[in-house]
Amino acid sequence: MKAKNKQMHRGLTQTERKNLRNQCKMGLILSLLVFVFTTIVGVTIYALFFDSNPNGLNLKIAGLIAIGTLSSSVLLNFLICNKYYRDLQFNEKVQVVKTLVNKSKSTIYHASALGSNMSKAYNEKFEFVVDGINFNVDKELFERCTEGDQLIFNYAPKSEYLLSIEKK
Repeated sequence: MKAKNKQMHRGLTQTERKNLRNQCKMGLILSLLVFVFTTIVGVTIYALFFDSNPNGLNLKIAGLIAIGTLSSSVLLNFLICNKYYRDLQFNEKVQVVKTLVNKSKSTIYHASALGSNMSKAYNEKFEFVVDGINFNVDKELFERCTEGDQLIFNYAPKSEYLLSIEKK
């Protein structure tokens, strides 16, 4: 993303804000899974190896294990999503102007399920090549652009997440 021709703009669009929030949801789901799994494993290890009372589980220790894993899961969520939250907080995006070097369209064929009425047994993939990197784009943008066109890449400044690509 380091380029000479970049400028800051205030205001993310609703779609861009939604994309950043979806990235935060992934971190939340991962930290929730880590919390549940480590709590179960921690309480099980305590009950099997360290609990001297075979008749019941010491709820104080189980609670402490749950609090410890909860705090580590919150820390994990913060580490994963901090940059996305900061991008949402500052509501800025960086626009970088780049030149379209090449574009390609590929068709991926797959078998349709038996008994289904699928008329289309393939997927089309549209790609732009800019600075030696392939970017997947939608069909509408692919058809509007030709090689040598100027493209605007919208990035979130803190996370450097690619928000959108548009024609200049």
